[in-house]
Amino acid sequence: MWIAFRLILAIVGFVVRQVARGKKTATDGYFEGIAYFQKVRETKKKGVTGFTIGMERRSPTWLRCHAESSVDRFFKKLGVANEVRTGDEQFDDLVYVTCDHPYIQALLTETQELRDAIAEALNSGYKRVVFNGSTVSIERDADHRPMQRDFEVLKAIHTASARLEDELPSRFADPFLWKALIVEGVIWSIVGYAVGAAIEMAFTDADVHVARTALVKLGLMVAGAVFVVLLAIIVLWMRGSSRGHRVIVEGAILLLLALPVSGIQLVGDTNRGLDDAPPIVVNRTYNQCEVREHHRRSRRSWRRRTTTYTYHLWLDPVAAPSEADPADGPLPPRLPQTIEITRELCDAITPDKTVEITLGPGRWGLVWYRRITIGDTTWSP
Repeated sequence: MWIAFRLILAIVGFVVRQVARGKKTATDGYFEGIAYFQKVRETKKKGVTGFTIGMERRSPTWLRCHAESSVDRFFKKLGVANEVRTGDEQFDDLVYVTCDHPYIQALLTETQELRDAIAEALNSGYKRVVFNGSTVSIERDADHRPMQRDFEVLKAIHTASARLEDELPSRFADPFLWKALIVEGVIWSIVGYAVGAAIEMAFTDADVHVARTALVKLGLMVAGAVFVVLLAIIVLWMRGSSRGHRVIVEGAILLLLALPVSGIQLVGDTNRGLDDAPPIVVNRTYNQCEVREHHRRSRRSWRRRTTTYTYHLWLDPVAAPSEADPADGPLPPRLPQTIEITRELCDAITPDKTVEITLGPGRWGLVWYRRITIGDTTWSP
């Protein structure tokens, strides 16, 4: 069930990333006869912190313009980023155009009015101008809601960009657009898988692998290797694109956050799922099931506390390997002194205090609990 849940979240992460780009926003009003939408960023402590306003404007591809930063110039020098150049030095030095569609370069080169409108918006303090295929929007930090002068700036860009709708060539003409979509989709799929893994870890109330430290170490090693390989592929694939360095930086940050959890979970899943070796059954005695109480403060109120419980089975010690009888055959894997189990197993304490533990050797040599039985109660991951 958990594996299916994580795969579903991975698919959702991929789909949401694609759908969100072209999402339309509802009409919130009209400015000089043109419908507009607005999204105001607001907090209880600081009040209004910024806003985004936009109008409908179809375009052949996604286009983003922002003030060129030192990071943009750095990646351009490395050859990773390749910005659209219009021949207008003042515009080219001020504005970084994130788009690889040849039609956009030709349009910006030929339309002085559009270049001036975009440059004016950035000079006026707006962070970015964005065409998402169906709308054009501008965004800025501010301590006030959108005013008339803000809509005037937006309308100037909307009017100057009318030629975008004169001809709508195929988006497939953008050589890097679909590469970027695939890369971002894959990255967000990994994020979705990591979210599912984190939820599973939070809700799992028993040990699954005998040696969790070994699982974590191998999982982190796999995550590091995957990070290096994926980042190298992204750099090579997106090299020369105006959006390449943005995808690389954002992808690296997301992968650093998601891969450690995903790597550990992937190793655990494949270690168990691909384990076709015969099970190892061990019968042990135990002396008690310890109930541990945990307190933590509520996120909503530091005065409130929530209480949770974990259950730990204490196994009786066994003879050291050197003291064991060789005639008894190969020794079973060494078990820890305590095993975290479910409440149901803890409640199933038997008078003889014996537990049957069925182990799997693991595809990667990480021994795991296939089944734990106390009396008539059985647990399996």
